[in-house]
Amino acid sequence: MGPVHGTGSPAGLVGPVCRRAAPASRRGARVSIALPHLAPSIRASRSAPPTLGHPRPGPPATPQESPWSRARTAAAESSPHSEGPEQPSKRTPVAHLASVAPNQVDSTPDTVPLGAGERDPGQRRSTAPAPPPSDRHRRILLPRHSARTASSGRSALVRKADASGYRPEIEGLRAVASLLVATFHIWLGRVSGGVDVFFVIAGFLTTLTLLGQIRRFGRVRPIAFLRRLASRLFPAAAVVLVVVAALAPLLLRPSQLLQTFTEVLASTFYVENVALARAGVDYLAQDDFHSPVQNFWAMSVQGQFYLVWLALVLVATLAAVLLRRRAQLPRFLLALVAALTVLSFAFSVVLVGIDQPTAYYSTLARSWEFGLGSLAALVLPGLAIPAALRTVAGWLGLIGVVSCGFVLQVSSAFPGAAALWPTLSAVLVLVAGTGPAPERGVGRLLALRPLVWLGGLSYGIYLWHWPLLVFWRESTGEDPTALAGLGVIAAAILLAAALKRFLEDPLHRRAPAERPHRLRALAPAALLAVAALVGATGLTGTNAAIAADLTRAHALPVSTEGCVGAAALANACPDSWTTSLPAVDASEDGSALNTDECSTGNSGTALKECRFGDPVGLRVLLIGNSHAASFFPALRGVADERGWDLHTYYKTGCVFSTAERRDDSASSRRSCDVWNGKLQEELAGQEPYALVVTAYSAKKSVFVDASGTPDEQAGIDGFHESWAPLIARGSTVVAIRDNPVLPSLSLLACAEEPGSAADCSVPLDEAFADRELMAAAAEDWPGAAAVDLTRWFCDDRGCPLVIGGVKVYRDLGHLTESYARTLAPYLGEALDPLVG
Repeated sequence: MGPVHGTGSPAGLVGPVCRRAAPASRRGARVSIALPHLAPSIRASRSAPPTLGHPRPGPPATPQESPWSRARTAAAESSPHSEGPEQPSKRTPVAHLASVAPNQVDSTPDTVPLGAGERDPGQRRSTAPAPPPSDRHRRILLPRHSARTASSGRSALVRKADASGYRPEIEGLRAVASLLVATFHIWLGRVSGGVDVFFVIAGFLTTLTLLGQIRRFGRVRPIAFLRRLASRLFPAAAVVLVVVAALAPLLLRPSQLLQTFTEVLASTFYVENVALARAGVDYLAQDDFHSPVQNFWAMSVQGQFYLVWLALVLVATLAAVLLRRRAQLPRFLLALVAALTVLSFAFSVVLVGIDQPTAYYSTLARSWEFGLGSLAALVLPGLAIPAALRTVAGWLGLIGVVSCGFVLQVSSAFPGAAALWPTLSAVLVLVAGTGPAPERGVGRLLALRPLVWLGGLSYGIYLWHWPLLVFWRESTGEDPTALAGLGVIAAAILLAAALKRFLEDPLHRRAPAERPHRLRALAPAALLAVAALVGATGLTGTNAAIAADLTRAHALPVSTEGCVGAAALANACPDSWTTSLPAVDASEDGSALNTDECSTGNSGTALKECRFGDPVGLRVLLIGNSHAASFFPALRGVADERGWDLHTYYKTGCVFSTAERRDDSASSRRSCDVWNGKLQEELAGQEPYALVVTAYSAKKSVFVDASGTPDEQAGIDGFHESWAPLIARGSTVVAIRDNPVLPSLSLLACAEEPGSAADCSVPLDEAFADRELMAAAAEDWPGAAAVDLTRWFCDDRGCPLVIGGVKVYRDLGHLTESYARTLAPYLGEALDPLVG
């Protein structure tokens, strides 16, 4: 989702390509870098392909006119898209994701660049032919041929592209990638590989842009680069963030506002990927709420890449200067980029095996994808690839890009080795465009005007489609139908086009003389500041509301009498459905064990012990995953009342069992096995516990035998094997039957609106697993016992979502702390007979 014009200035990355050519310097003339954006009159011929090495020896340049000066003069006179003053041009190639800023191609400037800072509005472009290039020039230019080499049957668009160095097929590739991303998000819920394609394109064009600055100016201009980048990225992103923040209170449930405003603020500062990784968000989890700005993770990765890549080029340039090897800069960069790409790829493969959800959002694990594009930018200009080979490569690349998500189910394998499929496919498309477009090449398809137009809107399409999809799902409680999904895509296209027409294009045009230029330059940052202010305001207000609600909720009396919480079912209270608490507290009303001090993350293996109650009381242990942690408020209430010494060991996603689960990823299984092994060793060295209480997510877990086949007995045997050492040392293992699990997010929405228990409850046959294996393992097993609290979750009609004025669930499968606290009297009654 970035530009398709390899211009060598910041404008090539984040703004119009019509900028003024700067005078050449002899120092810059010595830098041998291949770039595709000079005029056809000075492009390389097929007989003299460009290389990354030194230019051929040529006649020495006079002080008055260097070879680079003659090259730039020729470019200015012959190319309709030479670097000159910004005009109201629609050609705004940008090298960023879904970057992806817009790019249109149907208008060109009509003035000649005169110098570094000013232009003469009356001076028209010269029609004189450009002087022929020398061999020296041919050695350092990308082999992009002029319109004269193109077939007469090719479109005017493609001929214009050839003449200016513009790459319309990359715009078409961006269009295909953006539509793939939207399609898979809306209907398939799988990884399409489209974002990976955007990353490759971004690396390709960003590298060309930075090297182009060095070639023309003898150095990288970081301030200009970042300013133009901000002018492309910030305005559209800021508008989307403000719109989401404004609509969220109207279209989302109160319990979803905290996550949404938190991510709006993170997205404003381009750290959304870090926020999602820290929160352990599974990008493709169907049962979880996804905020309307979760797609900003990709822009955050790309924004971080721009800073790293800019620093990389600056370091390489400085090294070349200090070593007096400026002419070797392309080789320095090639070696450095290749090494970092290999290292990033290796890190990605390793991290995917250890912690795939974190790897998915990691900039370090994704950098190799940008690196492939950068390597293509450094290597391809020096290759003369036969047209037939480029034709085959282009079609194979396009087929690979489109087919990846349909053929491979690799959601749990990205961005490791599996991501080579879409990224190398994108590189093949770039290979196909390194010379004149073949008659049957993929460029003819990708350069069609509708695809090029959509490619120019790909940034906006990426930004808009996701919040539209989330708002649709939350408003209707359903996934989009085929027609509704098409409506989401159409709305995203229309909003992207409007945003470009009325915001982005006006900001990118040169301001009138009477408008202060500094104010225009500050507009993108001002828009982003507004988004940050809106996000911070919403987050502050939501946090205050949650704190007040939780204080009130935790002050509710816990008793077997009355009609508050579980007591309402025990006492058959007729109005137990009425909720006395705002629903804003539900998502944050989780177990007190959900802290860094007391919980081990999904990929972690460290043992974290927390202690509560009376240190000299009866020793009781709670172990297990998040479903075991859901019962902690109830167990702590029992421990406080009876003076027990309560210890906890809690790891998300890990069942206290030796059996293998099919629902786990390979990395999760490994970390869980290590954690369980450490726990057994730790417990073997401690004083035995009187009670060891555990629970697990029964409906989600699928245990398998050694061959990977689902096997209930394998699950039961796994529990017995884990419990045996504890029972042998005198402990009683207590297995709490799992709480009901909601089948859909729409039920949570129902619970936040006035209604009746009949409308917002889960049928008994949908609330529980077909067989509770942990409870089955505890039945008739010496030293183990099962505790069933189902009667305080359900009655004959089903399992309501609000009981005794208290919300029961904070998400699809976990209890609120407020309701779990009301279970304490009933859990205590079940445990008392088990204490010796």
